[in-house]
Amino acid sequence: MSSPLSAPAHSSAPALPPVPTLSARTLEALAAALHTARCTPAGLRGLWGTDADAALDANDPAPARRHCRAVLARDSATRDTGAHDEGNAPVDSDSSRRDRSLAAVALLFLLDAPVDRTHVVEAVGASLVDELTDAGLLAVERPAEDDAPESTASVRSVLSLTPHPLPVGVPRGMAPGDDTLLLFADHGTLTRPDVLDGDYVLGYGGAGRTLLDITPRDRVALAAEIGTGCGIQAALLARHADHVIATDLSQRALDIARLTIGLAGVADRVEFRRGSLYEPLPERVDLLVSNPPFVITPRTEDGKTTAAEAVAGSGAVAYGYRDGGLAGDAIMRTMVAGAPARLRDDGTAVMLGNWEYGTGRTPPTDWVGASAEGTETSAMVIERQRMLPAEYARTWIRDGGVARASARWHADVDRWLSDFADRGVDEVGFGWVLLHRHGASGEATAEGAAQTDTSSASLRDFAAIDSGPGSNPAGLAAFLETRMALLEWLAGATDGELADTAFQLAPDVTEHRHLRPGAEDPTMITIEQGGGLAQTFQADPALAGFLGVCDGTLTLAQIAAALAHLLGVDDTALTAQLADQVRALVPAAVIVPAAD
Repeated sequence: MSSPLSAPAHSSAPALPPVPTLSARTLEALAAALHTARCTPAGLRGLWGTDADAALDANDPAPARRHCRAVLARDSATRDTGAHDEGNAPVDSDSSRRDRSLAAVALLFLLDAPVDRTHVVEAVGASLVDELTDAGLLAVERPAEDDAPESTASVRSVLSLTPHPLPVGVPRGMAPGDDTLLLFADHGTLTRPDVLDGDYVLGYGGAGRTLLDITPRDRVALAAEIGTGCGIQAALLARHADHVIATDLSQRALDIARLTIGLAGVADRVEFRRGSLYEPLPERVDLLVSNPPFVITPRTEDGKTTAAEAVAGSGAVAYGYRDGGLAGDAIMRTMVAGAPARLRDDGTAVMLGNWEYGTGRTPPTDWVGASAEGTETSAMVIERQRMLPAEYARTWIRDGGVARASARWHADVDRWLSDFADRGVDEVGFGWVLLHRHGASGEATAEGAAQTDTSSASLRDFAAIDSGPGSNPAGLAAFLETRMALLEWLAGATDGELADTAFQLAPDVTEHRHLRPGAEDPTMITIEQGGGLAQTFQADPALAGFLGVCDGTLTLAQIAAALAHLLGVDDTALTAQLADQVRALVPAAVIVPAAD
């Protein structure tokens, strides 16, 4: 996520280093060296253990750094004083060398620590160390003594370079090491205590990881990422798109993204464009993804810092990776409204964002604009979280590296809460926005074809679901595609058509009956889903009985008639009740229309 709107203001944080330029050959050699060193999430976890790995997840690098330094110190001591062979050469096992190389790489690129040049040379080779140093990625730190030998120098990386797992569904197996996503970014609050610089380029954040998970991975001709940041989405889009357009207003972000793309070996399929939001994207695409700078940040009329903020040292700093430069949730409104005009027929847009709650505000499903041709676009919004103003402010002030209880912390909290109060904001929602532009013709089917007749009304579905996600062997994105297709089918299906449809119960669904001790009848029946978004639904005996026989052979009306006879109720009324309940269960894929 990087700001496509305005250049960020500079903070009092230490200046960011220039972004180095690395040749394609150097990037290829670096990727190969990291693969040889086993620089993968699994390799690192195997090096420092689950405890240190959990600490990293909690934004604490100290245990991992301590372990890596111990590996280098231990193996250096072993070579100096340990076992020797018959020729009196130190015995150095393959496992020791592998651990030493991985420890050196982790300290250098992930943990932001200086590493003896000899260890780095052993890990990636002397020629590559020289190339990276000459290019400016590695900075040399020499001892104070003027006559100290080069071998005693340390090096550290001016950028972060981290490995991450691939989401389910992303194509892999095309080249050695492509089951790991390697990302360049700026070093951030994981390793540095300073308040972030306004130009800071974020790496693998929680929102970016979520967008990776919910992006469909079907083969497409043209894809685009708005606000590419470090290039995280574009690097994986290039695996299943013939061509990718990656845009950002930040030149620093584009420069870092080029490194990420080059390291991934897909530079021939990614085109970079500089500009704000949709300005650099005049053409339509098959797949549009965006993790825009959606954070709702206080604004003043003139954008200036108040006297009180200047005294407190807070300042109205805009962070390029999260602040879009517009008041409230206007940036998300712009993104959602403009997406249909940038989609080809049967195209999809996927994005993350915040939206405000308060008097007179409308949900994101109401923001969807029209395409130039008037083609309808379906909108599915899944809200995953809702925050009160104080919690929201605390989350994002901490994200910027501001120390709790400092003068700046108090000033920033005051700015945020005053802004929300002045604009009548009661809560802020966060979630996923998925849009599907319908084809020029076609009809939604029970089997999930996601095309709808343009003469029919477009889908608008907003759901607040804070559970899950569950286990999705085909990936979360595949489930969301299915959910969209099922919602589009339901939108065009009458209750009569539902009654004539046979449904199949998903294999991951279980029924739970809650009874008081000794009682025969349950006080509550719940239907729980293991996949999808792991939702739980309340059920009554009729619905539980219906689901129990949904094997695709009998229609809803046929099952309702049999249940009505058993329960002694009117079958017409029960059919209508079940049809209404089915409309809630089908989008979750608890039951789906049986294939013909």
